[in-house]
Amino acid sequence: MTRKIVSVWFPNIATDLIVRRYPIWRDKPLALFSDSSSKLVVTAVNPVANIQGVQIGMTLADAQAVVTNLATLPHQLDNQKLGLEALARLMERVTPMAAIVGNDTIFLDMTGGTHLFGGEHAFLEKLTNWLTKLGFSIRLALANTPGAAWAIAHYGATGTVAQQNKLNSALAILPIAALRLPAETVTKLKRLGINCIQDLINLPRQALVRRFGIQVATRIDQALGAVNEPISPKKPKISLLVSLNFEEPITEQPALETALDHLLDKLIFRLATSDLGATLLDLTIKRVDGKNQVLSVGTASPSREKTRLARLFQEKLKTVEAGFGIDTVILSASNSEPLEHRQQDALGADTTSNALEKLIDTLGNRLGFDAIQYFQPGESWRPGHDFHNVPIKSNNITDDGWPTLPGPRPITLLSKPIRIQAKASLNHLEPPTILIRGPLRRQICYAQGPERILPEWWIEDPTWPYPRDYWQVEDEAGERLWIYREKNAWYLHGFFA
Repeated sequence: MTRKIVSVWFPNIATDLIVRRYPIWRDKPLALFSDSSSKLVVTAVNPVANIQGVQIGMTLADAQAVVTNLATLPHQLDNQKLGLEALARLMERVTPMAAIVGNDTIFLDMTGGTHLFGGEHAFLEKLTNWLTKLGFSIRLALANTPGAAWAIAHYGATGTVAQQNKLNSALAILPIAALRLPAETVTKLKRLGINCIQDLINLPRQALVRRFGIQVATRIDQALGAVNEPISPKKPKISLLVSLNFEEPITEQPALETALDHLLDKLIFRLATSDLGATLLDLTIKRVDGKNQVLSVGTASPSREKTRLARLFQEKLKTVEAGFGIDTVILSASNSEPLEHRQQDALGADTTSNALEKLIDTLGNRLGFDAIQYFQPGESWRPGHDFHNVPIKSNNITDDGWPTLPGPRPITLLSKPIRIQAKASLNHLEPPTILIRGPLRRQICYAQGPERILPEWWIEDPTWPYPRDYWQVEDEAGERLWIYREKNAWYLHGFFA
C-alpha cells in the first residue's frame, strides 16, 4: 500500500498560542524575542507585525522603531513545545501516527485512512478548516514520503497532493532548503549556483557525497522515496504513582522507613509490569497541618532494584520534620525509561557489576547530575577537539563502555604548544634522540610513534599549516612527554605524568 504522509506546518505557532490565550492581541502587532549574544532579537512575529515590516532576526530595538505600538513578549520555547505536543495529541483523532518534527511541524501517517474523510483533497480541506477555527495558521501537503510532504508544505502551495508518479516534478522547482539541510550546507550550495532541488539531482552522486557528505544525498533519496524514512509518534510518558494513608498519623522515622519499603514494593511491581525502570523518584510527605515535604532522588540509569532505590532515600529521610504527624505518603516515578534485562545467576542475583552506577547515584544526588560529566569522542582527531565533556546520561553508564580516543593522549594538554630543540634525523619516521628545553638537555630512552594528525579537509586552520607527526617519549629522568614534529621543527604539546 502506498504511503500517504501529511506534513502540517504551523508557521506562527508561537504567536498563535498566545493569541488563543489573549484574544486582545489578535489584530495587534505582536513580536516575541530571545536573548542572543547579549542582545534581544526578534524570534517570532504574528502576521499583523510581519505586514508592518517586523522581521524575524531583527533586534528588538529596530523592530520597535519600525512599529511603535509593537507588543513584545519573551519567547518561551518550552510553552511552544507543550502547545505542539497538545496539537499532536489532538491529531490522534484522525490517526494514531502523529509525530512531532522540530518546533513547528507535525507528520500524520494517513496511509489507508483518507477515504474515511472523502479522499485526499477533502481531508486536507477539512483539516485546514478545523485548525483554522482553532486559531492556527497552517500550511500542509500530502505526499508519499515525509521529506516530500515537508518540502511542499514549507516551500510549495498549501493543500497540495503530490502523486507518486509526479513527485520528481513537484520537488524539482523547490529551493534546496526544502530538503531540511543545515543552513551552512545550503549557503555553500548556493555559492556554487545550486538553487533548486533539480540542480542537486543533476549532479553526479559520487562528487556530491565527496564534497558535501552523505546527508545531502540521503535527504534527496528520502524525499524521492529511494530511502525509507520512518516517522515515530511520541508516546506519552507513563506516570507511576502509589500512595499510603495512615489511620493514625505517624511521627517516628522507623515508621516512615517501613512505609517507604511498602511503597517501593508496589511501585517496583508496576515498573516491572511495564518493563520500565525509574530514573527520578519523588516521595511526597503530607502532614496533618497541611504542610508538605517532597524528597527527590535520581538514578544514573533506569532501575527497579529495591535496595538501590531505598539507599538513595536514607540520608533524605533524616531531614523529614513530622510536626504533629504524617497522614499520607506518596511515591511517584516522575521519570521512567525502558529497562534492559540483565543476566542473573541461578539464585536470582544480578551478575552485572553496578559499582559505577552506585557511585554516580550518590554523587548525583549530592552534587546534581549536571555536575557529573564524562568524555565523549568528538568528530576530530585534532588535540583539544577530539573529545568534549557531556553531562552524564542514563544510557551512557557502563563499567567498560567509556569512549576511547584514537591514540595515546596526555593527561595535561598545553593550550599552546611550546617550541623545543631536538637532535633528530631528517627521517620523519625516526624519533629524536635528545630533547633540549631551556636549560634541560635530556636523552630520549623510549619513543612510540609517529602518529600523523591533520585537520579535517573541510576546515581551514591557520595554526596548523603542515602535517604533524606526534611521538610519545620518555626521557632519562622518567618524564613522559607528547611532542610533535612539524616540518623540521619540534614542539611540546603535553605531559603524560
